Amino acid sequence: MSDPNTSKSTTLPGERKQITAVFMDIVGFSGIASTKDPEDLQDWLEAFYVQARDIVTDHDGEVTEYLGDGIVALFGMDHADELAASKAVQAAMAALDKIDAGHHDNGIKLQLRAGVATGDAVVRAADENSNRTRATGIVTTLAQRIQERAAPGTVMIAQSTQDLLRGRITTQEFTNEKLRGFAEEQTLFRPLTDRATLLPAKRVFVGRTGVLQRIADSADPALLIGPAGIGKTAVAQQLAAREERTTFLAADGVHRHASYYPFTRWLLRQTKPILPDFADVSAQFSTLTETAHLALALILGLPQGQRLLTERSNVGLKALIERSLWDAIQTLQPQGLLIFEDLHWMDNATLGVLNYIIQSKEAESYQLVLTSRDDTRMNTLLASAKINTIPLGPLSSNEATQLLNALSQGKMAAHQRTMMIDHAAGIPLFIEQLLQRDAAQPNRRRNVPGSLKDLLAQQIENTSPAKPVLQCAAVIGVRFDLEMLGAIATEHGPLETHLNTARKQGVLRKVTEGTWAFAHALLQQTAYDSMLRPVRVKHHAQIAAHLQDDHPAAIQRDPALLAEHLRRAEQHAPAIQCYLSVSQSALFKGAFEDAEAHVLAAVALCDTAPADVDVSALEIACYTALGSIRMQTQGFTATPVKETFEKVARRAKDQNAYAAGNGPAFYGGFTHAVISGDMPAAVQFSEMLEDTAATGPAGDQAKELRLASLNVDTSLHFYTGAFHQASAAFHALRNDYDVAQHGTMISKYGADTYAAAQMFESVARAICGDTHIVPALVAETDTHQERLNIPVMQPWALIWGAVPLYYAGRTEAAITRVQRGLKIATQQAAAFWQVTGAAWLNVMDTTETYDAEGLEQFSTVIKSHEAIGAHVGLPYFRAHYATALAKHDRADDAYQASLQAIRDSESSGLHCWHPEVLRLHARICAQRGATTGAARFRKKAANIAQTQNAHLWLLRVRLDQHRAGEIADAPLRRALSRFDPAAQPPELIAAQKRLDPHDT
Repeated sequence: MSDPNTSKSTTLPGERKQITAVFMDIVGFSGIASTKDPEDLQDWLEAFYVQARDIVTDHDGEVTEYLGDGIVALFGMDHADELAASKAVQAAMAALDKIDAGHHDNGIKLQLRAGVATGDAVVRAADENSNRTRATGIVTTLAQRIQERAAPGTVMIAQSTQDLLRGRITTQEFTNEKLRGFAEEQTLFRPLTDRATLLPAKRVFVGRTGVLQRIADSADPALLIGPAGIGKTAVAQQLAAREERTTFLAADGVHRHASYYPFTRWLLRQTKPILPDFADVSAQFSTLTETAHLALALILGLPQGQRLLTERSNVGLKALIERSLWDAIQTLQPQGLLIFEDLHWMDNATLGVLNYIIQSKEAESYQLVLTSRDDTRMNTLLASAKINTIPLGPLSSNEATQLLNALSQGKMAAHQRTMMIDHAAGIPLFIEQLLQRDAAQPNRRRNVPGSLKDLLAQQIENTSPAKPVLQCAAVIGVRFDLEMLGAIATEHGPLETHLNTARKQGVLRKVTEGTWAFAHALLQQTAYDSMLRPVRVKHHAQIAAHLQDDHPAAIQRDPALLAEHLRRAEQHAPAIQCYLSVSQSALFKGAFEDAEAHVLAAVALCDTAPADVDVSALEIACYTALGSIRMQTQGFTATPVKETFEKVARRAKDQNAYAAGNGPAFYGGFTHAVISGDMPAAVQFSEMLEDTAATGPAGDQAKELRLASLNVDTSLHFYTGAFHQASAAFHALRNDYDVAQHGTMISKYGADTYAAAQMFESVARAICGDTHIVPALVAETDTHQERLNIPVMQPWALIWGAVPLYYAGRTEAAITRVQRGLKIATQQAAAFWQVTGAAWLNVMDTTETYDAEGLEQFSTVIKSHEAIGAHVGLPYFRAHYATALAKHDRADDAYQASLQAIRDSESSGLHCWHPEVLRLHARICAQRGATTGAARFRKKAANIAQTQNAHLWLLRVRLDQHRAGEIADAPLRRALSRFDPAAQPPELIAAQKRLDPHDT
């Protein structure tokens, strides 16, 4: 916890790092202390502290706390070290091995146990004048709790540490361990032995055909050069698989200062016993001379070899050891493959032996393969040898895909595979570790795997003074330009010098003259993660300000860029507003998934906003936008949609229910209710919006509310069958609407208020018999849509605009229009317009249901409407489906479907198509021979159509009645007289022929 009395200005600088902590404890210290003289105890403890400190220091760690009964040591604190975890475990094992057995003069026997854990911490710079702990984080506490689970004389390590050992140490697993203070059970491991004596584990191998061929074609030793994880070991193993006998001599960064370490480990493998004696060495290498045996004994630390130190000069001894080791290898393997791994970690003595081997005549009988990172030492140490240097680059995209498919057994989704390959940048180790991360933590895919953090952090730290510049660049992103970097890295110039340093270290690459990029996304994320939160927040705020002040065009091209920086700058209200704007922009382009993702980001910011930031109105706007999007993608009565609008209503009631800002919420709620076929809820939202418009503020906001209210009135009146009232509301809206001023309302309401009402007007006029003006109205709608240029409204305009054309008798044009709308709806994944378009296509084109397959597809469309809750048109579509069933001689099924359509239409109260539903049911009744029932339903349909002034519906009913002999000519003529002379729908022509069959 931070000190409440410390101001921000006095906070010690630092950064976030992954470190490994060792908590070492003296077993039974209280009992020892209670029986010993304090002076003896002090001397004893001091000896323990000194020994422990020396062991920790020898392994590149630092003792940070001396406790009464133990120590705390941290590894990877001052400098990132990919081997920090291995060194920490080795140090703990060495301490227990070297300190715990001694009986001292004071009679005290020391026994230790240790716990090791790896994790993130805030690390402060060293300050001699500060008594604060340098590292803050749960990792030291975790190490302490793990230590409590260790048996006396043993080490226990955390899963996080085990993941970083990469097989260097064998361990025993302990599952379901309960640690004091930790809720979740842990898996712990007990390190047993150093595995440096074992061959590296086999890996999946793909590609590298050219590399393998170059090695095979070369008579000289091959040196594979490449960064960590690039797959040098995998190539070596592939070569070894082709040979009967291979000798591996691998360096280890933990033991890089131990002379002849790879050869020592190789000798231990050959002599078998853990602690061989001179007789074991002599027996295994019986063909060698006694002097050679002594040389081998010397590097193994056996006492017999010590006599050579007095008999030979340093130069002579060096030559003897090199020759003896080479002879020993030849004795056991006269020819074949020799692999020297990780030359960058090899001690100078081992490199001397390697040089000796390369230059020897006997080496011609072997294939020598060396591996190393791009270490400048190699140019000097191997300068005298003829080496075939082969740089190893990243896998190609196809090879990376093959590797990932093999590792995941083909069970990874395509988009996840693409993202992982992009992040791994073709480096096999990164692919493996990212896959393991996703398997263990599927919800943390953005995090750098702990198993790679130290490796990547070390690569960044190797750039030395360029690191602060890299951190600033990481705030911008994987790719950044010099001008933007200059806006936040003003204290770290000259920038290009630092960038070029990082490029030489493989951290950056230059894209163009003014543009740079991190070598891969994991390096960028590592640099970003190393900064403390206040530093990140400051830089994101600087970038947001810079974008707004100097790059408005960039924001216009990519508004999500500004939203992301505002979010990370913790500027909650501006970020929420920006995300909403970005979401609406995506929505209008038909990019529904992106639109929803941006809204959810805004919702998350609402949830995390500080108490002193009022985001209540923005929260309503967020859920309104979310509801509008989900209506399009999941259906109008889908549970998520219903829950979203319920949140809107609750939050609106918690505030002033009629605040002007709630207009979009009420509009969204109305849309959901009316399309769902819930007329009471639709009426309620309509009234709330009308009251808000009447009582809201004056000016532009009041006019917007009035336009939204008139739009809702147009829709509600249309669906209830009050067509003249719908037209009146539309004309009132039309008089107040100005596209230049009000076209932007779509960003708040999810639809253009005029365009939506205009589309209802054209259908209403067609139903009311004004079919002669329909083409002009549809053309006017199209012109307005072209001016708006909003992709999300295209399916709506095309499909709904086809309906009045169909009613006007322009069936072919209507069908073509629906097909175009369906194509765009499919591209946009707009579920509602996909099923609605399919339904209208079945209504307009009866050939769609000529065969059984087409009829089944129409049934699927009906079920889809039910599934997504789009109930407003369902009775009408079901009635047409019933008609199609009847044509297939499925009279009973047709009757039941038709009856269901009537019940749904009557219960909803949305009667725009109710006369048509009744008329179509009457036809099915007549087909079944129920003429009385058919007449009754036709009469009811005619009465409702007259009440609605729905002249087209009335004319259709009168025609059916006239054909059935239920009415005389006069009622049919009166129905005809309601049409304008210019109107010529097909029904009018059919009626005229019935009344005047000889009239040409």
